[in-house]
Amino acid sequence: MRKRLLSLALALVLSLGLTVPAAAAGATLTEVMSVETYASFLEGLGGYVYGIRGFHDGITWHGAPIAHSYGAFDANGRIIVEPNTYWEVLGFSEGVAWAKRNNQNTWTAVDNTGRELFTLSEELEPVYGSDEICNFHDGLAKVRNRETNTYGYVDKTGKTVIPFEHNDRAGDFHDGLAVVYDSANAYYGYMDKTGKVVIPCQYASADDFVNGVATVSLGSRRTYIDTTGKDLLPQEYKCENYYYISDVLPAYKSVYEPGGGAFFNKSGQIVSSGYGISNYSNGMYCVGKDGKYGFVNEAGVLVIPCTLPDEGTFRDGYANILISSGSGDSTYNIIDKTGKVTGSCKAYGTSPAGNGCFSISSSESGRTRYGFIDYTGREIVSPKYKKVEDFSGGVAAVMDFDEKWGFVDTTGAEIMPCQYTEIRYTAEPGVFEAEKKVGGEWHTQILKSSGWTEPAVSGSTPSTPAKPAGPSANPTNSKVLVNGKEVAFDAYTIDGANYFKLRDLAYVLNGTEKQFEVGWDNASKTITLTSGSAYTANGSEMAKGSGAQSASVSASKLLIDGKEVSLTAYTIGGNNYFKLRDIGQAFDFGIGWDNASKTITIDTSAGYTA
Repeated sequence: MRKRLLSLALALVLSLGLTVPAAAAGATLTEVMSVETYASFLEGLGGYVYGIRGFHDGITWHGAPIAHSYGAFDANGRIIVEPNTYWEVLGFSEGVAWAKRNNQNTWTAVDNTGRELFTLSEELEPVYGSDEICNFHDGLAKVRNRETNTYGYVDKTGKTVIPFEHNDRAGDFHDGLAVVYDSANAYYGYMDKTGKVVIPCQYASADDFVNGVATVSLGSRRTYIDTTGKDLLPQEYKCENYYYISDVLPAYKSVYEPGGGAFFNKSGQIVSSGYGISNYSNGMYCVGKDGKYGFVNEAGVLVIPCTLPDEGTFRDGYANILISSGSGDSTYNIIDKTGKVTGSCKAYGTSPAGNGCFSISSSESGRTRYGFIDYTGREIVSPKYKKVEDFSGGVAAVMDFDEKWGFVDTTGAEIMPCQYTEIRYTAEPGVFEAEKKVGGEWHTQILKSSGWTEPAVSGSTPSTPAKPAGPSANPTNSKVLVNGKEVAFDAYTIDGANYFKLRDLAYVLNGTEKQFEVGWDNASKTITLTSGSAYTANGSEMAKGSGAQSASVSASKLLIDGKEVSLTAYTIGGNNYFKLRDIGQAFDFGIGWDNASKTITIDTSAGYTA
């Protein structure tokens, strides 16, 4: 197994001309809280402890509910709050935590130095979820009045900023807005930090804002809105709850069709489309097309074409892709965020372990053993351990067949021999609780790694064009009838839909009951459409096109009758082209299709039907 892994990695380097950078120095582990200090802290808690509750803002409360005794220390082992100071606590958020002093029934706000900021009156209590974290967000915390069962918001001085007028469905603040619920009408909206409802209660469900965008249910359709309440998706698209919100917004056609996934920018303009969207990991969306897979980055750009035979998951800049499998070992390629193959291996199984490493397994000895390879496919730890954990801060916990735990670094060196009964990872990268029995007594110490630095691999930074190239626009071959009369339009097919020049449509429909005027404001780059108004020609109408062209997403704003509307549009040859059905819906004229004669019909005497 070892020879095969090494020889395959070497062969890949030689055949592809890859440059393998010199191995970076491995991480080290330092004891930040000694056995003695930890024992003293534990004694102050009365001997009761359930382990580290989790680091939040770099600080952990340590103690146990059964003893009603807590203290706190940071990721460097520095004691922030002495043990047995508080009997109930919530984790830190924005540098503040809630805590109750022993034998008191009031909650006090404590900062990250251990200083008490203010105490709530006895009838008030903080609101928190299952994570038991303090709920300060955007400088405000939601607080409940136990006597009236109403909710308000306080700032970090304890001042009530929003009165106790809300119900339990009011949310935390994110991007300056919080969910608010109108119980009389059973709809959600959003309020600002003064308590004013600024996005009306009209949603069946509403989530917190993330990066300036929130997911909401508008009727039966799930969509994205910005902080003004603008719907960012065309009506024919919807989003899913599990999508990650980054600089682009993944969405699917409301009526399912293969390859109906698309990515929109935060102006509601389509950036790329034509995929099935699989998963999100480490800044990359895995997408599929025609049975192959690729990756779209957080700018919505397809940086790795859909040529991969299997899906993958990125972690710390690298993903492993299954190339072939059989009854024995499988073959995997390791790629970076540009799609460049940085290494390869054959193994019984492999999965991303973080910090540029992957766990591998072998069953050649008759039992499964585990080791690691790095991003070049080089075996850094031969399969010899009973268990291995992921890397955190440049180190990973490993267990031998005596069921003792130790640590290895990303070079494969066993920097801490297998001697511990248990190693517990914390939420702080590279910080661990290590426990072992010495002379009949349990010894626990807090260890911290020196950290992990991402290797400098040539070409490993994903290329993100400032403006992604748009799709191909091919002349529409279909015949077009307007109120029964054939008209030759300069129209294009893009991703299976017909796009017409806005001025051509206005020119042809002028004088009908569905006429509209087209205006342009160069200063604000805004298109204005006015329904019912006669169209003013400028001489550019009905010009013939010049065959297939490249289309780019239009950056112009669109106002219809003074209201901003988000429609999919492309710029082709300096003109704006809109989807025919979108314009038909906006001005309520009929759109039809006769498949036998390949004919598009436009009927201004009829209303639009989907």
